[in-house]
Amino acid sequence: MNMSFFESFLGKNYRVYFILFLCALIIGIKLGTLIPLLSLILESQGYSNTQIGINVIAQPIATILFVRVTPVIIHKYGLSRSIIIAQFVTVILYFTFPIFDGLTSWFIIRFLIGFAGALAWNAFDTWMLSMADDTNRGKIITIYNLVFVGGFALGPVMLSYTGIEGWLPFIVIASLSFCATIPLLTLNIETPQLPKHSAMPVFLSIVAAPTIFGAAILVGLEDVMFVAFFPIFLIQNNLSQELALQYVTIAIVGGLIFQPLVGYLLDKYNNNRLILNVLIVFTFISPIIMSLNLNNFYICILFLIIWGGASSSIFICALTMLGERYSASELAGATAILVMVFECGSVLGPVVGGRAMDIFGPYGFIYTISSITFIFLTIAIYRSIWR
Repeated sequence: MNMSFFESFLGKNYRVYFILFLCALIIGIKLGTLIPLLSLILESQGYSNTQIGINVIAQPIATILFVRVTPVIIHKYGLSRSIIIAQFVTVILYFTFPIFDGLTSWFIIRFLIGFAGALAWNAFDTWMLSMADDTNRGKIITIYNLVFVGGFALGPVMLSYTGIEGWLPFIVIASLSFCATIPLLTLNIETPQLPKHSAMPVFLSIVAAPTIFGAAILVGLEDVMFVAFFPIFLIQNNLSQELALQYVTIAIVGGLIFQPLVGYLLDKYNNNRLILNVLIVFTFISPIIMSLNLNNFYICILFLIIWGGASSSIFICALTMLGERYSASELAGATAILVMVFECGSVLGPVVGGRAMDIFGPYGFIYTISSITFIFLTIAIYRSIWR
């Protein structure tokens, strides 16, 4: 029997992968809209960058606190049900933003969304890695991350149509969350049977694989801080709000360009650490060069693409290395820890970055990202030499 193109390209589970990719696209659009939406609303209300940063970290704090809980829920209720539960919870919570206005209320709402988001994220990653093997892991992770980043890139574009005032943007985001559950509710999808849950020691796991989990911290810092503060950085450097949102989209499109190549290299060559180190170097130098040439449109575009492509591809390397390292019984726990350390970066970035921008002005954003990227670059190179 002739195998279909998709089966030969993705493997025998290609139908399930399509559904996961579609859900990842929808969730990417939702998150790409929500994070800058809330930051721009708070900025328009006169809150400081430090206050905005503290509000942003509510979601990652929830992920960090519930790192032990999400794998237990996934093993008890299954992968599909866990995702459906998480999305229905977020649908309800998105409608509460316009009702309960203010920093404290929004912090609580974002905290609850953070727990639901961590559950869905952990379930998606576990489901995907449970089906992938050494022949297609890099390819599957790349496509999965690619469609998520593509959705994330559409978020600011959608925001430029909905605006930041009133109920409309929140209605759109809630509708997207509901749409992500439709394939899981209506289609007969076979989910992988997970082995008995094997609890993993968080600290010892991070110490044993500092490059994998350190990469996740760096990407968490970059992603949330970029979407939350990069538009503000540009606006405070006299660019329009419309152009600032377009620049965010251009950087995210860089991820769409880089990631297929990175996924191919990960499957083709057995040197994930070298690929990771090169990506970190690009992530370090690109924002510096871009920030020094804000008046040169073409240089900005070039290094925004490189920056977005390299930084988003770092997580592909980390997730691929994670799938190679851990067994099926450990996978839910390992991905939960990966999500947790990613969110540690998401906590660190907005707080430190927001404070740096209040002290040093808009370029505090660049100082923060460059400094932390350089620190991790040093660690990654040392680990490569040591191994």
